[in-house]
Amino acid sequence: MSSSQKGKDNNLDTIDQLAIAVDFLKTLPRFWIVLLVLAIIGSGFNYIRAYITYEPVYTASASFTVTLKREQSLYGSATYYDNAAAEHLAKSFPYILTSSLLHRTVAKDMGEPVTGSINVTVVPNTNLLTLSVTDRDPEKAYRTLNSVFKNYPSISEPIIGKVNMNILDESGVPTTPDNSLTFLRETLMGAGMGLLLGVGWALLVFITNRTVLSEADVKKKLGISCLGSVPKVSKKERSTEVSHYFLITDHKLRDQLQEPFRMIKNKVEYHVQKHHQKVLLITSATASEGKSLFSANLALSLASTGKTVALIDCDLRHPTVRYIFNMSPNVGLGEYLKGEMELADYINSSVAENTLPYKNFLFLPGGASLADGSHLLSQKRMKDLIELVKARCDYVLLDSAPAGLLTDSVVLAKFADAAIIVVRKDVARIDVINDALGHLSESDISIVGGVLNDV
Repeated sequence: MSSSQKGKDNNLDTIDQLAIAVDFLKTLPRFWIVLLVLAIIGSGFNYIRAYITYEPVYTASASFTVTLKREQSLYGSATYYDNAAAEHLAKSFPYILTSSLLHRTVAKDMGEPVTGSINVTVVPNTNLLTLSVTDRDPEKAYRTLNSVFKNYPSISEPIIGKVNMNILDESGVPTTPDNSLTFLRETLMGAGMGLLLGVGWALLVFITNRTVLSEADVKKKLGISCLGSVPKVSKKERSTEVSHYFLITDHKLRDQLQEPFRMIKNKVEYHVQKHHQKVLLITSATASEGKSLFSANLALSLASTGKTVALIDCDLRHPTVRYIFNMSPNVGLGEYLKGEMELADYINSSVAENTLPYKNFLFLPGGASLADGSHLLSQKRMKDLIELVKARCDYVLLDSAPAGLLTDSVVLAKFADAAIIVVRKDVARIDVINDALGHLSESDISIVGGVLNDV
């Protein structure tokens, strides 16, 4: 593999990873309730934990100077020796503290064990030191401090000789704890941990997700080409955001819908012209994936180019295209297939109902809902209808029931040249979609591709 090809592959991998990260960030708002609950639980838990486990500690301290006995400084500067004694004392103090001798002496003097920690610091190049005792009991911390002052000179004498410890300042019995509890900080920390846990859980759900989330998933996980994606759109009416059937003929949505459908239309036209196809079956794997709305918009997009287009609502169980076009309930395909009306009457009544801006567009509604329409769709009357419309139109779109749930699409597939499957983002599982594609492939119908629907 050439270096340029490797670089191109690396760029594609980077783009894929970036797309995955963007998709994950887009899915986070779906988990806002979980994130909020975990943040509340985390903040409450951390607040209670901090309150229960909080143990205040107090520090009693005193500053003092160290001087050698005068008889020890006959042959040199007293100041020099005092500073040296202080530094020596500070260096040796930790060793003395860790010995059991001081603790035993102080404990014997106080009449109880030493429970606090004892520390000393020295100001460089001086004989000034600070002794501190930290304990949970403020009074005991102060008593321990006094006992150390009282007993330390005798314990340190074998190491540095006799010293005088002159107290300059002391804290007395401490009244304010060193570790005052900040409940706001603990609460925020708990909320942060809860949010982090929520994001981790959302990431786990995202990674193990078995649905289609992007156009890349259509090709990678379903093995079919992606014709494009329908964006999620909304418009405001009377200052209130509403959601309903969005058509490309709506002038308020042209900027949002026309370009995506133009790209999809171009790919569909290229495919069907290349393979000399005219009748397209449009289906989905499950219900509520937006196939009917997609069928309506694709038909309008094709008609906008001047082509004669027919859209037949073949979903006899749930015929919804009539409502998409804002038409009143009336007779339709079901009544024709049951023999309650003739083919000419069905087409003429459909033409009379057409209030859409394209006169080259024919919509044939589904009629009343039927419990089971697959046996009607397999009849010769259905074939005659498609043959008649096919002879008069450039394109015929069949809006069918979901292929993953019902046999209607498989029945209609024998009348169609190719199929388009609509996949709603993060709805149907990949195995269900593949099962639907498998059912269609059994009818030897070619698959134009899939459309990712985010509406």
